[in-house]
This record gives sequence, C-alpha cells and structure tokens, in this order.
Amino acid sequence: MGSVLIVILSILISIIVVLVLITLHELGHFIVAKLSKAYVFEFAIGFGPKLFVVKTKETWYSVRLIPLGGYVSIASDFVEPPKGREEEFEKIPDARKIDYAIKWKKTLFILFGPLINLFIAYILIFSVMFGVGYMPSDPNFYGQNFSTNSIAYKMIAKNEGIKPEEGNKYVSNHLKVAITGWNVQLVDKTQKDIKDWEFTVSKKESAPTYKEISAMFNDGKKEVYEYITKYNLDDQTIVKFQFEYLKLDNLYSGKLTTEKEKTTDWATLEDNPITIWKKAKQITGIAIAPPDRHFKNGAQKFGYTFVETWNQSFSLLVGIGKFFTGDFSAISGPVGIAKSSIGTTTTATTSMTASRIFYVSSISANLFMLNMLPFPPLDGYKFWETLVEWVTKKEVSQKTKTIIYATGAILLISFIVVVTIKDFII
Repeated sequence: MGSVLIVILSILISIIVVLVLITLHELGHFIVAKLSKAYVFEFAIGFGPKLFVVKTKETWYSVRLIPLGGYVSIASDFVEPPKGREEEFEKIPDARKIDYAIKWKKTLFILFGPLINLFIAYILIFSVMFGVGYMPSDPNFYGQNFSTNSIAYKMIAKNEGIKPEEGNKYVSNHLKVAITGWNVQLVDKTQKDIKDWEFTVSKKESAPTYKEISAMFNDGKKEVYEYITKYNLDDQTIVKFQFEYLKLDNLYSGKLTTEKEKTTDWATLEDNPITIWKKAKQITGIAIAPPDRHFKNGAQKFGYTFVETWNQSFSLLVGIGKFFTGDFSAISGPVGIAKSSIGTTTTATTSMTASRIFYVSSISANLFMLNMLPFPPLDGYKFWETLVEWVTKKEVSQKTKTIIYATGAILLISFIVVVTIKDFII
C-alpha cells in the first residue's frame, strides 16, 4: 500500500512540475504579446472547462480542468473570439491583432515560449554546477559509481581495503575505479560443466566512459541471461564473477594511474541468483551507476553547463528515434518519469538535491526541444510557417492551416496517450 502511495505521489509531483514549466512557457509567449501590444483575451493554465478565472479589463487569467498544457489567446481575424466576447472583438483595431503583427515580432512571440524553457534548464544546471560543485551521475564521464550492495563493489572493496561504512562516497570520490572487464563462470553442481564468458572494454590511455562500460555490462548480462533461460538452469548452478578494474589518476581528466590493471578474486553470488534473475527477467546485483563529473575550476563548470543543457535537450530526439525503432522505454511521460525516479536515493543530501534539480532541468530542456519540432501545432512548425510566409510574402490559407493543425493535434495527442499507456504497462 505504501509503495502505491509513493507512485501516486511521484506522478502528482511530476504532473505539477510539467504544469509549472508549461505555465512558464506560456508566460514567455504572453510577455512578448504584451510588449508587442497585441490584444490578449486570455492566459490559460490547462485545457477544458474553467475551474476559476480572474478577469481584468482586457485579459482573463484562468485555470482549467485538464492539466496537460496551457495557451495564450490573442485576437485574430482567423480565429473565433472567446464565447461572450464577440462585441469586444469588433472594437479591437487591426494593429492589435496577431495577424497584422510585423513578422519578426510574430517570430519572437513563437520562439520566446520554448526559449524560456531552455533558459530555465540552463539556470537550473548552472545552479548545480556552481552550488554543488559537480555534476551528479554523468554517463558521458569516466568510470562509474557502485551500489554498496553490488558484487562489483564488495569484491573491489575487499581488494582495496575499503570499509563498508565508507560506502559509495568513498568509492566515488577517492578510489574512483573503472572496470574494464568481467569474467563469469557457471558451474552445474551435478554435471560439473563450466561455461565461461569474458567481456572487456577496449584498452585505451584514458578510462572508458560509463556509457562504454554500461554497454559492455548490458551485453554481457543479456548473453548470460539468455544462456540461463535457454538451458533452463536452476539454483543447482553456482554463479561466480571476477572483475578487472583500473584506477583513475584524478577526478577530472579521466587519465589512468601507472598502476597495472588489477583483478579481483572469484566470488560466488548468494541468495539463489538464478531464481531471482528469472523472476526479474534480467541479471541483477552487479549494479553500477554513472560517476559524478568534477571540475578543476569555474571556467570548466561554466563551459560544461552549455554542453549539458544541449545534451538534455537533444536526448528527446534520441529517445523519439529509439521509440520508433522499437525501444519503447526510450520515451516517458510524467508517469514513466515518476516511476523511474522512485527508489533512486543517496545518503548525501547535496547529491539528492542536485539530482532533483537535474530532474526538473531535463524536463524543461525536453519541453524546449519538443516545442521546437517542426510538427503542427507545435511552436517549431509555427516558426517555419511564419518564416516561409515572411520570405515568400504569401499567407497560408486559414482553411489549410486548420486542416494541418487539427491533423497534427490528433496525431500528437494520440502519441501522448500511447506513451502514457506504455508508462503504466512497462
């Protein structure tokens, strides 16, 4: 019951975060509209029936039932005025209608919403870089962190003399190793047959990044799991692991020490791993996580803030590409994001705070990239439509716009529904 409440609470928090970021996005449109002296009928948070509304002489501020977005309603000859404001519309001069705005002002109006989201993402990432001092869990950096419950940590800790109570912080910030390979042995107690695997990241002068290590681990775990299921192995099988690892020279460069690669002793997994793995449908207990990226000085932090803002934005395009090629876990809505964040804890309060800030910044960066996609009725499509009209000096007919926007909206809503259903199922 407690876990269900946590899931519900996490989903609600995710929806609130998205709603706040969308509201700020619409505020960007609203600010430019007001500065351009356009006639704004309404600034709405959400869609559907009004929950409550604050009316001023010109603009109404409303909160609506469905918290999946928002909008700014501006006077236009091509759009019906809000119900009950028809007489008011007749008195509005053409100069205050969006149709007659100078194209550069209209372009700025379109772009300012997504740019607000990009700016928010940048500011949040900047605050972590200079507040916490490092970037937590960077998959593009060298080495990895270890779960203190993982067999990799226990075996390397034994080799290096790390005390268990010093835990993950000690491994992350002082030992900082990069595993380059692992050997696995499966020994059947009855037949004494041995099956050996060995997976190794290619040796290089610098340590492998977490992405490289993770790809090696995941490929290895997948191959071992497929062998276990193919031959229907059970808990009569003993599973042994051995790890090769390297030390990093420092926390910044990814260069390795002059020490030779080390190898742990063979260790046997406990607690009937075959049963656990079959139930989980994957190999567990070897947990590694992305390392924290540290910086030598403020200039490095400042520069990498731009890089990380772009990485977070571009990740949406990567996810969409993977989604349409069969990797349905690559894209998540508020439900999926909330589910994935459950159980991600750390003993360090600053690291937890940084992770939460990055969680919000990634959503804001993704909203920027989503809205910049050239797909109707998103801002990206409106930008290109306005640009084409500006260059050709020809307006797209309202009938054509209506058909394109309606078709795009149906497809976009359908995609959101599919992703949300997927988040509940997977």
